[in-house]
Amino acid sequence: MFKHRWNVLSVLTAAVFVTAALTFACADDEDTSPTGPAEPQEHEDDDHGPGEEELITTLAITLTPSSGGAPVTFRFRDLDGEGGNDPVVDGVTVYAGTNYDGSVQVLNEAESPPENITEEVEEEAEAHQFFYQTLGGFSPASVTYADKESDYATNSGADHPVGIAFTLSVPDNAQNGQLRVILSHFDEAPKDGVNQSDETDIDVTFQVEVRR
Repeated sequence: MFKHRWNVLSVLTAAVFVTAALTFACADDEDTSPTGPAEPQEHEDDDHGPGEEELITTLAITLTPSSGGAPVTFRFRDLDGEGGNDPVVDGVTVYAGTNYDGSVQVLNEAESPPENITEEVEEEAEAHQFFYQTLGGFSPASVTYADKESDYATNSGADHPVGIAFTLSVPDNAQNGQLRVILSHFDEAPKDGVNQSDETDIDVTFQVEVRR
């Protein structure tokens, strides 16, 4: 079972405002053996010991025009974590009247090779969901989920969206604004597929330019 802790980082530049929660922590369930704690167990899909934290340094979004065309990827990246150097945040350029097939990835690029934290989100799909908000002049644009929990893991209840795959629709009247991306973790609160959790793994706002 993964448990997540998060810290909030706020950065304001001329082009981008970012609030990012950069810590993705995992811990094994507590040992309840009457003979005392057992030796740590190794798992093929878990290289981290109990209580160790997994740092999210990078959030990357790829948009591909649904009608065809070259994909574009933009990133939030903070390789030294909270409290160090300011993060690097790409701007986003999209075209009015265009639909995009989107995907999101979270990484720990402090590791070599980079650790794909998205795989853990997939494994715990019932406890995670990406939320997308279009803000300011970009608010006429909309995001539609293109995946669900059972796409990634065995589903035990309602098959809610996860948001690793999505569609971004940019109408003709969309203007410059912002795209906010939030990864919620559902530990205490139940996931209903609509509402965010109070637990946030990462929260980034990208500045968007709309071209015609």
